[in-house]
Amino acid sequence: MSTYKRSSGKGWLIALLVIGALFFAPEILSGLGFAVGSVLEFTISLLIGLAVVGLVFFVVMTVFGSVLLGLAAGFIALIFTGIGMFWPLIVCLLILYFVFRDRRKTV
Repeated sequence: MSTYKRSSGKGWLIALLVIGALFFAPEILSGLGFAVGSVLEFTISLLIGLAVVGLVFFVVMTVFGSVLLGLAAGFIALIFTGIGMFWPLIVCLLILYFVFRDRRKTV
């Protein structure tokens, strides 16, 4: 006696999934490529930004010889790098703030 139960609906489901995957393969692969490309673009931008911050810290430490001044310059460079990377998001958030802010005076 066999203990294997045949599921009647799974064969059709697998066939439909294979046909759907073949039919929508360009869209699936382009979405996957877009996601991988976006992650790579963000990672490379982040690494370049951190390299710029490290270079600013190194130059200020070399020229002025102060760790505190180097940390301050590195922090300012980090802020400017963050603004440079995320300015579209910052602009969108500012627009949403000005559209949905509460205009009532609480005085």
